Amino acid sequence: AVVSTQSTGVTRDAHTRKILESVERIKRQKDQIVTILTDVRGEQKEINALNGKIERVFVETDEMIFRDAKNNQLCKQAYKLLANLQSEFNAFVRALDDTASTNREIRDLEDQLLQERDRNVAAQIAKVEQDLR
Repeated sequence: AVVSTQSTGVTRDAHTRKILESVERIKRQKDQIVTILTDVRGEQKEINALNGKIERVFVETDEMIFRDAKNNQLCKQAYKLLANLQSEFNAFVRALDDTASTNREIRDLEDQLLQERDRNVAAQIAKVEQDLR
């Protein structure tokens, strides 16, 4: 073991230092991931609360206009417009959800691509190191 470290000029301390630096970077990344996940959960809760509130407003408005639509032609027209508005809004929300899902899939695929590139580089480095021995 002494011969191999002397021939490459790299000491055990240098290897240990690199390992400790890597461990520290991983800890910082883990902390950042935890922070991001906490933020995402909070945003998701807020989105769910707003969706619930919007749904309740639509239901309440629907009931109020429907009662008056029995006797009033303008209310009948308003009821139809409200139903159309709700339908269009729901389609819009679905489109946003689909877009978000597609963006997540793209990010996941990009991450997988980077991992594959890293694996390939690591394999090539290992091969070069083996060839040097």
